[in-house]
Amino acid sequence: MFRQPNGSKPQLPTGPSQPLPPCQLDSRTGRFVWTASWTRALTLSGVGAGILSGLLGVGGGFVIVPALKKATNAPLHAIVATSLAVISLVSASGVISTAIAVRMNWQVGVPFAAGTMIAMLAAWRIASRLSGHRLQQGVALVSGLIAIGMAVNVALAA
Repeated sequence: MFRQPNGSKPQLPTGPSQPLPPCQLDSRTGRFVWTASWTRALTLSGVGAGILSGLLGVGGGFVIVPALKKATNAPLHAIVATSLAVISLVSASGVISTAIAVRMNWQVGVPFAAGTMIAMLAAWRIASRLSGHRLQQGVALVSGLIAIGMAVNVALAA
């Protein structure tokens, strides 16, 4: 994601060694062309993100954004918006099920959620001023730094 060529539109791979992503955005309508490979690619990406999130507590944008970037030719701003919508739905289901089980610690959750919302709105304003290419590089850089940090934590714990 970090090294993709600069440009306003994603560069589509060319040649037999780089096949097109399975989920193609129709340039005329602005909608995706639904196919069996599209459904399979997104379902498998969702399963992978769900497993990583459920087992390791990681996922969210750090798994969803690269997965959607690889599976689609959508602009990065649309991918980030889709990722946030998925994260919101998954988070809401977790909050609801935990609240129903009466295990929610509201004294911790509410201030944390408020801080997260404020930071998210500030970051959204910054992201709206960045090109898709720069935003993509930022996502790749932050993902890489988090991966390095996690690897260091595992190495130090061993």
